[in-house]
Amino acid sequence: MTTTDVSFLDGGPAVPTEVRDLGETLVRAAGTTASTGICFVGDDGSETVLTYPELLDGAARLLGGLRAAGVVPGETVLLQVAEPPALLTAFWACVLGGFVPMPVNAGATADQRATAPELLQRVWQGYGRPKVLTGPGQEIAPAVAADPQWPQALLGETDRLGSGAPESAWHRAAPDDPAVLLLTSGSTGVPKAVTLTHRNVLSRTSATVRLNRLGATTRSFNWMPLDHVGGLVMFHVRDVYLGCYQVHAGIEWVLGDPLRWLEGVDRHRADTTWAPNFAFGLINDLADRLAGRPWDLSCLRYIMNGGEAVRSGVVRRFLELLAPLGLPRDAMWPGWGMSETSAGVADCEFWAVNAGDDRYVPVGRPQPGTSLRVVDERNRIVPVGTTGLLQVSGASVTSGYYRNPGQNRQSFTDGWFRTGDLAYVRDGILTVTGRADDVIQLGGVTYHGHEIEARVEELDVVVPSYTVACPVTGPESGTEELAVFFHPRAGTDPAEAARTVRDQLARTLGVTVAHTVPVGREDVPKTGIGKLRRAQLREQFEAAGAAGFSAEPAPVG
Repeated sequence: MTTTDVSFLDGGPAVPTEVRDLGETLVRAAGTTASTGICFVGDDGSETVLTYPELLDGAARLLGGLRAAGVVPGETVLLQVAEPPALLTAFWACVLGGFVPMPVNAGATADQRATAPELLQRVWQGYGRPKVLTGPGQEIAPAVAADPQWPQALLGETDRLGSGAPESAWHRAAPDDPAVLLLTSGSTGVPKAVTLTHRNVLSRTSATVRLNRLGATTRSFNWMPLDHVGGLVMFHVRDVYLGCYQVHAGIEWVLGDPLRWLEGVDRHRADTTWAPNFAFGLINDLADRLAGRPWDLSCLRYIMNGGEAVRSGVVRRFLELLAPLGLPRDAMWPGWGMSETSAGVADCEFWAVNAGDDRYVPVGRPQPGTSLRVVDERNRIVPVGTTGLLQVSGASVTSGYYRNPGQNRQSFTDGWFRTGDLAYVRDGILTVTGRADDVIQLGGVTYHGHEIEARVEELDVVVPSYTVACPVTGPESGTEELAVFFHPRAGTDPAEAARTVRDQLARTLGVTVAHTVPVGREDVPKTGIGKLRRAQLREQFEAAGAAGFSAEPAPVG
C-alpha cells in the first residue's frame, strides 16, 4: 500500500523563521514599522492606536516592574487583565523577561466577567499558586484573597508596575523554551494549559505567512478574545511578526450588532479576518439590513473560518449575500487547528474543494512543518476515504500540557498528538467530520450534533447560534435520547416552534427527537469565542430533569 492509498498528509519541511525568538519579533517591528501598529476598538466603538515602538516601550517598562517584584526567567505569571492594550503589554513584558505568561480570561462578556474571579481561583490554586498580574480594579474571589500565599503571589496591577523606567536588557530565549501557556475552554475544574514554545509559535507563523502570502502590507481585523489562541497567536503575534497593521475589537461589541464586523473591515480596509462558523450565520440572519450599505468589501481576500464545524450552507449564503458589496468569491478559507497546534495548521479556499452542498466541508492540506494522519483505535492508518481518529505532528504541535502528566500520556502516541476529532482524507484533502465525543447514534445512523443543529437553524422560527443537539439520559427510560435545545425568535410561540423543529428533523434527517426544549440565550453555555458547550448543557438538563429545565426563553433583544 502506497502513501497515496492511506490517510496520511505531509506538509513538507518547516519554513525557516526570520527571528530567533518571540521577543525579537516585537523588537524588529518596533525598529522598522514605527508608523503603524495596533488599533483597539473600545466597547463604545471608540478607537485608540498603539504603535509598535509604544508597545515595546510599555512592555519594557512593565518588565522593569516585574523584575523589581522578584519575577525570574522561567517563572509562570498568570495574567488576568481585561483591557486589551494592557493585556498585550503584559504578554510582551513576560516574553522580553523570559517569564511564561498564562492569560486567564478577565471577562470579554458580561457572563465571563461574573465568573472571572472564580476562574482565577481555580487556575491559581490548580497550578501551584504562581505569581499573578492583574488589571486595574480586577475583582478577586474571597477564597483567593484570604489565602495566606496570596500576598506573595500578587505582583500588582499593570499600570502601577509599568510606571517606571524601561528595561533595556532583554532575555534571549532558546527555541524550545516555553513562550506561553494557553488555557483550554474547560467549564468546570481546572482547565488544561497548553504549553507552546517559541519554536511552536514561530514555526506556525512562518508557515502561514508563506502559504497565505501575508506580508507587511497585510491589514487584519480580529474580534476574538486575546487570551484565546486565535486572537493572540493566530492574529496578534503573527501580525507583530509581519510588522503589519492590526485591529482588535471586543467580542461583546461585535455581538451587540454583528454588522459592526463588516463595517470595521470596510473602515480599516482589512484584507484578513477570521471567526468561527456561527459568526457567519449571524451575518446571514441580518440579510434584510445589508441593502444600501455603502461598504466596499473587495479588500477582503482571506477570511479564515475555523474553531468549530464549518457548515456549507452557511458559507454559501454568506458569500452570496456579500457579493453585491464586493466580497471576492474566493475569500473564504475553511481551516483546522487548535491551541495544541499553535492555531490553524490546515486550510483551503472554499470553492476549490466544495463542488456541491456536501455534508461536511473539507479543511485543506497541512501547512509546511505539519503532518496529519487518520487512524483506527489501534493507531493503524486507515485507507483513504475511511473516517477515523485524527492525529497531528510537527514543529507547531505542543510538547504537552503544563503540569499534567496523566493527560499527556492520554494525548500522545509515538510522537503524534491525538486531537479528539474524527476525519477522513480524500484526494489529498482533509475533511474533519466533528468531535469524537459529539457523535450521536440514531436508528443505526451516525450523526454529529452540528449536523442536526444546522438543520434546525434553517428555520425562521429559530435564532441562530443558540441551538444544541446532544444525547441525554432519559429521566424515565434511563437510556440515551436525543434532545434539541433552541432559542425561538421574538413573537414565536415556543410550543409551536418546538413542533416545527421536530417536523423539520423528521422530514430532512428522519430523526425523532425525544426532548425539544425552548431556552433563553443565557441558558446556552459557550466558550470565550462562542463555541457551544454541549456537554455542560447536557449535565444541566440531566441534573434538573426534563420537567425542571428552563423552558421559558428570555425575550430576544
